[in-house]
Amino acid sequence: MSIKKNHIIITALVVMIAAAGYLNYIDSSSGDVSQVMLTDEGDLAAVPDEVAVNDENPAIASEEAKVEATTASTEAVTKEAANSDAGTAVFVNSSNDSSYFVQAKLEREQSRNKQKDMLNEMLNNEKLDTEKKNEVTTAMLQIQQRIEKETAAESMIEAKGFKEVYVRIDDDTVDVVVDKAELTDAEVAQIEDIVKRKTGVSADKIRITPLKK
Repeated sequence: MSIKKNHIIITALVVMIAAAGYLNYIDSSSGDVSQVMLTDEGDLAAVPDEVAVNDENPAIASEEAKVEATTASTEAVTKEAANSDAGTAVFVNSSNDSSYFVQAKLEREQSRNKQKDMLNEMLNNEKLDTEKKNEVTTAMLQIQQRIEKETAAESMIEAKGFKEVYVRIDDDTVDVVVDKAELTDAEVAQIEDIVKRKTGVSADKIRITPLKK
């Protein structure tokens, strides 16, 4: 098999990561609960588009084999929170509001770790040239910067009196969920200002969602 055939473009990796998108939802006994889907789509922009990886690598081949089944399952989930307007509440059981934030942050961390592991694997590919390795290194740095900005924004918002906060930076938006049933205009403006300063994004890309109990 030729060297060319032994490599696949990074598009395949992008599909793998997207297919491994994770969902986090909390259901009430009455069933009157919104489903929340949190995906890796925003992080894909950090991955270079034309970096080749070895298609004979067992780990990558195994992930590719799962793409079709995982994608079918993922597409069935409603991406309600990510597409909601600012101020539209996410409904959860009052007894589960804290666990919502714990689970969301855990899955965000696991997702980012998986992305970094894949990029590290690419860096260790001896057939990858220096230019492509530099692109992968840049992608890893961008992912780390997103993590740091999310943490900084969450900490600052919590310092303003909000008990629980979740921030997710994606390619086109920054989603913020706060542990409060309703937000005043002043609170929305305060959160928006913090997110703008800590992430560098414009106000029109920030979506703030209260957690409805």
